[in-house]
Amino acid sequence: MRLRCRRQVVLTEVADSPDARRDIPKLVTLSVLHMAQYFPLAFTNVALPFIFRQEGLPLEMFWLLALPGLPRWLKFLMALVVDNYGSRRIGQRKSWIIPCTLIGASCYALLAAFPPSMSALHLIIGILVFKSFVMAAQDIAVDAYAAEAMTDAERPLGTSLINLLGAVAGVLGTAAVAIVEAAGWGSTMLAASALMLLAAAPAVIRPEPPPPEARLAREARGERPDLVKALKRKDSRYILPFIFMFGFGHNFFLAMVGPFWADKGMPLTDFGILAPVSVITGGVLAATSTPWLIDRIGMRRTAFIGLVVLPVEALVYCLFALNPGVPSLLVIIPTVAVLSFSTAIYMYTVSISRFRWASKAQAGTDYSMQSSLWNLGIWAAGSTAGFIAGPFGYLVFFPVAAVVTIIGGVFYVVMWDRIEALVVEREEQELGDT
Repeated sequence: MRLRCRRQVVLTEVADSPDARRDIPKLVTLSVLHMAQYFPLAFTNVALPFIFRQEGLPLEMFWLLALPGLPRWLKFLMALVVDNYGSRRIGQRKSWIIPCTLIGASCYALLAAFPPSMSALHLIIGILVFKSFVMAAQDIAVDAYAAEAMTDAERPLGTSLINLLGAVAGVLGTAAVAIVEAAGWGSTMLAASALMLLAAAPAVIRPEPPPPEARLAREARGERPDLVKALKRKDSRYILPFIFMFGFGHNFFLAMVGPFWADKGMPLTDFGILAPVSVITGGVLAATSTPWLIDRIGMRRTAFIGLVVLPVEALVYCLFALNPGVPSLLVIIPTVAVLSFSTAIYMYTVSISRFRWASKAQAGTDYSMQSSLWNLGIWAAGSTAGFIAGPFGYLVFFPVAAVVTIIGGVFYVVMWDRIEALVVEREEQELGDT
C-alpha cells in the first residue's frame, strides 16, 4: 500500500513540476537517432528472407538468416563497457554512437557488392553478423541516451515519437523492397547506408544532456554499473523473463510472413507494396494512437486490445493459406492494415514500459539486459519458426504463433501493477530515499 501511494504521489509531482514541460527538440533528436537504426535493418530483415526463399533456401535453413541477431542478445555484456567508458567532452553516449554508426553504414555499403544468392549466402551472413556486433554497442548507447534524457512527463510522448519515426524508417526500408528489381540491389544498399548517416546527424550535432541524478549519485558513491546486482533485484525477476517472452512472441509470427507469401507465389514487387502497409498502420498509426489510448484507459487495457486481436490475425492467415492462389492486393492490404494496427498497440505499450523500467543509475546496463533477452527471444523465434512451419505447415504454425504471443501478453497485463510498485521502490533506493 505504501508503494502504491508513493507511486501516485510521484506521478502527481511530475505532472505539476517544471520538469513536466517537454523539450520537444530533444525528443525529436532522440527519435531521429532511433530512426537511423531502423531503415537499413528493416530493409534487410524484410528483403533477405523473401529473396532467399525465392532463391530456393529451405525453410529448415532459415536459422542462418537469424544469426545476425545473435550478437544483440549479448548486449548486456557489452553494456558494462559502454556504461563505464566514454568522453565527457564529446558526451559519454555520443562517444559510442558516432564511430559505431560510421562502421555500421560502411557494412551496409559493402553489402552493395554482393547481391543475394545461394553462393553469396554465407558471406552476406558474415558481414551482417559483424555489423550486428558493432551496432549492438551503438544500440546500447542510443537506448541509454533515451532512457536517461527523457523525464517521466516526456516518456509517453518521447516513446511515441521514437516509435513513430522508427515506423517511418521501417516504411522506407520495407518499401525499398519494391524498387530492388528496378534500382538494383547495389543502389538500394548504398541508399540505405547514406540514409543511416543522414538520420544520425542531428544527434551528433546536438549537445548531449547532463547525466541524470541517479547516475551522478551512483558515481558519487564510487559505484560502477553492476550486472549481478541488477539481476538480483526484485523487479528483474518479473521484467527479464517477460522481456524474453515478449521478444519471442513478437518475432515468431513475423518470421514466417515473408516466406509464406513467397510460397504463395507473390511477386517481389507486390510484397514490397504490402510490407510497408503493415509498417504504416502497425507503426505510424499505432505509435500515435497508443499514448492516446493509455491516457484514457490505462496501459493494461490498451495492451489487452492488441492481445484480443491476435487469434483473429492467426485465423485470417489460415484462411489465406487455404486459398489456392494469392488473394488480390485490394483484399490483402486493408486486412493486413487493420490487423497490424491492432496487434501493434500491445507492442508499443510494452515499449513505453521498457523505458520506464530501466534504471537511470545505469541506463546502458539496465536497458541492455532487457534488450539482450528481447533479442534472444527474437533470435530464438527466428531460428525455430521454420522448424514448425516446414514440417507442420502454415495452418498449424500461425495458431501456435498466436498462442505463444498471448502467453507473454497475459503475464504483462496480470503483473503490471506489481512490477510498477517494485520499480518505484528501486528508484527510491537508488536516490537514497529509504
